[in-house]
Amino acid sequence: MCRFVTAVLPANAPHEALDVLARAYGRRFLRLSNPSVMRQLAPDEAWFLTTLGHCDCDEPLGARRTQEGDWEEMAHKLARKGWGEGKIARAIAQKREQAEAADGVRRRRADDELTRWLAFVDAVLTPGHVRELGLLLHFYGGGPEDEEVTIRQRRRVGRSEDRAALLHGMEQDVLYLFHA
Repeated sequence: MCRFVTAVLPANAPHEALDVLARAYGRRFLRLSNPSVMRQLAPDEAWFLTTLGHCDCDEPLGARRTQEGDWEEMAHKLARKGWGEGKIARAIAQKREQAEAADGVRRRRADDELTRWLAFVDAVLTPGHVRELGLLLHFYGGGPEDEEVTIRQRRRVGRSEDRAALLHGMEQDVLYLFHA
């Protein structure tokens, strides 16, 4: 199961030029054709894969929706194994410290990646390219062209919204429509 970030652009947009632009940001616009998605798009919209790699599982889009470890559950498991309170407290403190250090690294990387995504969105929406860019996050069991996808909502995103927070908190199967 992998997640992919796909894009919706106007069908009459300069796709080849936008693909060159996208590659400067580590993305691309590769046209896709999935019957379930195409039925949900307007006739003047086209659907594209944006990833250059295998998938977008490591991208920060929608990452805020993930859950932290459950320290109480860990303590209960260790207690059931016969660990004493002091040993449990030390183990949990050590695990928390490791998780916080790893989380700091992930946060810095996510901040850098979100900055790149924001620059990518702004570049695509630069006058002369397109006035609207849609981004859709979905977890696929197969590939983007092989699976039934239901777009739950189309959400318009204004210029004044906190786009970084919005990208970080993206929901699956919501088409976010960014405007110039």
